[in-house]
Amino acid sequence: MEVVRLSSKGQLVLPKNIRDRLSLKQGLELKVELIGGKIVLEPVCQEARADWRCWRGSLRGERALEEHLEEHRQEVVHDD
Repeated sequence: MEVVRLSSKGQLVLPKNIRDRLSLKQGLELKVELIGGKIVLEPVCQEARADWRCWRGSLRGERALEEHLEEHRQEVVHDD
Protein backbone atom coordinates (compact mmCIF):
# COMPACT_ATOMS: atom_id res chain seq x y z
CA MET A 1 0.00 0.00 0.00
CA GLU A 2 1.23 3.47 -0.88
CA VAL A 3 0.40 6.69 0.96
CA VAL A 4 0.13 10.00 -0.91
CA ARG A 5 -0.51 13.54 0.29
CA LEU A 6 -3.25 15.78 -1.08
CA SER A 7 -1.98 19.23 -2.06
CA SER A 8 -3.68 22.51 -1.18
CA LYS A 9 -5.14 22.47 -4.72
CA GLY A 10 -6.62 18.99 -4.23
CA GLN A 11 -3.96 17.31 -6.36
CA LEU A 12 -2.11 14.10 -5.65
CA VAL A 13 0.68 12.18 -7.35
CA LEU A 14 0.17 8.51 -8.09
CA PRO A 15 3.30 6.58 -7.08
CA LYS A 16 5.62 5.71 -9.96
CA ASN A 17 5.47 1.96 -9.37
CA ILE A 18 1.67 2.07 -9.71
CA ARG A 19 1.83 4.25 -12.84
CA ASP A 20 4.35 1.85 -14.36
CA ARG A 21 2.38 -1.29 -13.48
CA LEU A 22 -0.76 0.13 -15.08
CA SER A 23 1.07 1.83 -17.98
CA LEU A 24 -0.47 5.19 -17.05
CA LYS A 25 0.93 8.03 -19.16
CA GLN A 26 0.79 11.81 -18.92
CA GLY A 27 -2.52 13.21 -20.13
CA LEU A 28 -4.51 10.05 -19.41
CA GLU A 29 -8.00 10.80 -18.12
CA LEU A 30 -9.21 9.01 -15.00
CA LYS A 31 -12.81 8.44 -13.97
CA VAL A 32 -13.29 9.22 -10.25
CA GLU A 33 -16.04 7.56 -8.21
CA LEU A 34 -16.95 7.38 -4.55
CA ILE A 35 -17.94 3.79 -3.74
CA GLY A 36 -18.70 2.81 -0.17
CA GLY A 37 -16.61 5.61 1.28
CA LYS A 38 -13.63 4.80 -0.98
CA ILE A 39 -12.27 6.89 -3.83
CA VAL A 40 -11.92 4.73 -6.95
CA LEU A 41 -9.86 5.87 -9.94
CA GLU A 42 -10.32 4.15 -13.30
CA PRO A 43 -8.56 4.98 -16.57
CA VAL A 44 -10.88 6.26 -19.31
CA CYS A 45 -10.24 4.40 -22.55
CA GLN A 46 -9.56 6.84 -25.37
CA GLU A 47 -9.91 4.23 -28.12
CA ALA A 48 -12.99 4.23 -30.31
CA ARG A 49 -13.75 0.70 -29.13
CA ALA A 50 -13.63 0.56 -25.35
CA ASP A 51 -12.68 -3.07 -24.90
CA TRP A 52 -9.97 -5.20 -23.29
CA ARG A 53 -7.22 -3.42 -25.28
CA CYS A 54 -7.68 -0.41 -22.99
CA TRP A 55 -6.50 -2.49 -20.01
CA ARG A 56 -3.70 -4.35 -21.80
CA GLY A 57 -0.71 -4.66 -19.48
CA SER A 58 -2.56 -3.53 -16.37
CA LEU A 59 -1.85 -6.76 -14.50
CA ARG A 60 1.86 -6.99 -15.18
CA GLY A 61 3.96 -8.64 -12.58
CA GLU A 62 4.22 -12.09 -11.18
CA ARG A 63 2.23 -11.42 -8.02
CA ALA A 64 -0.71 -9.39 -9.35
CA LEU A 65 -3.31 -12.05 -8.57
CA GLU A 66 -1.81 -12.90 -5.18
CA GLU A 67 -1.70 -9.22 -4.21
CA HIS A 68 -5.32 -8.76 -5.27
CA LEU A 69 -6.45 -11.80 -3.27
CA GLU A 70 -4.55 -10.64 -0.18
CA GLU A 71 -6.12 -7.18 -0.46
CA HIS A 72 -9.55 -8.80 -0.74
CA ARG A 73 -8.88 -10.99 2.32
CA GLN A 74 -7.90 -7.92 4.34
CA GLU A 75 -11.06 -6.08 3.28
CA VAL A 76 -13.23 -9.04 4.29
CA VAL A 77 -11.56 -9.23 7.72
CA HIS A 78 -11.91 -5.44 8.12
CA ASP A 79 -15.63 -5.55 7.23
CA ASP A 80 -16.40 -8.18 9.90
